[in-house]
Amino acid sequence: MKALLWSHRRLFFMVAAFSFFVNLLQLAPSFYWMAVFDRVITARSESTLLYLTLGVALTLLLVMALEILRSRLLVVITVLIDREVAPKIFDALVTQGGRPDRPPYPEGMRDIYTLRNYITGNGVFALFDAPWLPIYLIIIFLFSPVLGWFSLGGAVLLFLAGYINEKLSRDALDTMYREMAVSSRFADTAARNAESVLTLGMLPAIRKRWDGLNNHSLSHQVMTAHVVGSTVSLTRLVRQAVQIMMLCVGVWLILRTNASIGVMVASTFIASRALVPVEMLLSGWAPFAEARAAYRRLDAFLAAEPARAHEPMALAAPQGAVTAERLVFSVPGKPQPILKGVGFAVMPGECIGIIGPSGSGKSTLVRLLVGLWRPTAGAVRYDGADLLQWNRDDLGRHVGYVPQSIELFAGTVAENIARMGEVDAERVTEAAKRARVHDLIVHLPRGYETPVGEGGASLSGGQRQRIAIARAIYGDPRIVVLDEPNSNLDSEGEAMLQAALQDLKAAGATCFVVAHRPSILAQADRILVLRDGLVEAFGPRNDIVARYVPGMAAAIAPLQPPPAGGAA
Repeated sequence: MKALLWSHRRLFFMVAAFSFFVNLLQLAPSFYWMAVFDRVITARSESTLLYLTLGVALTLLLVMALEILRSRLLVVITVLIDREVAPKIFDALVTQGGRPDRPPYPEGMRDIYTLRNYITGNGVFALFDAPWLPIYLIIIFLFSPVLGWFSLGGAVLLFLAGYINEKLSRDALDTMYREMAVSSRFADTAARNAESVLTLGMLPAIRKRWDGLNNHSLSHQVMTAHVVGSTVSLTRLVRQAVQIMMLCVGVWLILRTNASIGVMVASTFIASRALVPVEMLLSGWAPFAEARAAYRRLDAFLAAEPARAHEPMALAAPQGAVTAERLVFSVPGKPQPILKGVGFAVMPGECIGIIGPSGSGKSTLVRLLVGLWRPTAGAVRYDGADLLQWNRDDLGRHVGYVPQSIELFAGTVAENIARMGEVDAERVTEAAKRARVHDLIVHLPRGYETPVGEGGASLSGGQRQRIAIARAIYGDPRIVVLDEPNSNLDSEGEAMLQAALQDLKAAGATCFVVAHRPSILAQADRILVLRDGLVEAFGPRNDIVARYVPGMAAAIAPLQPPPAGGAA
């Protein structure tokens, strides 16, 4: 974040330059009052009053123009920063999503909005205006040392109030925002699982759990509001008291020493102007603290992301040979790794079934095979090249993947099959036919142009899964990895999936299929058995089935593929 902000230092320097002239010209009203009381009234000159008034009016118009310019310049800065940071955060969030070795950061985009809103708000102007406080105090000292000491005392009181506010509210604000994020995520989870919550009568318990989380953040919010509110009131009281005392002392100086009325009035105006940025900073302390916390989270998140010096050189399209070399994957904080030296080699065009009990590491293995996660040790190689040597976006064109948890994007069926890229109608239709889902799609209300809704909410679980299989097949990938692709399919849908796998094998694609239901292994050439993160067995399908799934030989007999159009 520091590097990104520093890259726009010229624009920030321009904002500081505008602020310099704004604060310099803000002295004009003070000198105007001094001239009115010391010159116009004593000389009784109407022309002098007219010219002074016109001059100060033009000065205030210039101040307004400069403030508009620096405000617009800050907007430009936020747009430039957003264009640089937001894509990085978005890519990092997507790349990091679901990685157990990194803490989740769902508030990333909200933190960008928070920082952007603060930079374009009024609170940031106080940061540029506050450094003028010493200059204003020096001017007041030049007018009158006595008035200068009163102004300095008021400034010291304000800074003490700010220091106390910082000490008392900082931890409370950080805790409040952190717990607000926790309660918000819990509410989002409850909303996503509304069917289970309502059907199983979980709403009272879920509401009670959320209420406890929400009350924690509320207690910190109340405490912070009391501290900040009291500090703001104290700040306003100090500023007004300083003005009154300066008027009082000024009048006393006039009575005792024949001091200038104009000097007294000008000093009061300058002191008021000097203390305004401090008051603004304290009154906007909560947004400032939130922006500061957002900045720190963004900085920590971006700093933790591994950066590559350059994009890997483009490699030729893989032919389908996949090698796993002693793969080890562990999660920080857990004593035992999930995978413990898994190794095997697969030839192009083979179909490998992966079975094993729950928690054996099957889903972890397939995430490593597609490069979604990086192994703690070992390597996954396509055609002999380590996956780290591949450009991620380039590799994605040659890989098909269906995860356990399927969510489609808000868009049409065609857009989802085309992986949210430009829709090529011929390729989309071809993928749908190869996945045996074409007939299902054309029977939808608007066919391929049917909106699927957020996360595919307008479709059934089986429909989402079959469309996800078509998305995986789109573009004729050479390596296809399916993690329990039949979990939501009925017998007819499973027969379609069997046919699609047979077509992929005929086309020379290398397939990996994770299965809990052995019937999907009909097209497997070999089966890999995982247990406790280790390869327990790896051999021909019939040998493994006879050993691990007795009585299922008939269930996994290869099926004859139905017609390419599929059934509705």
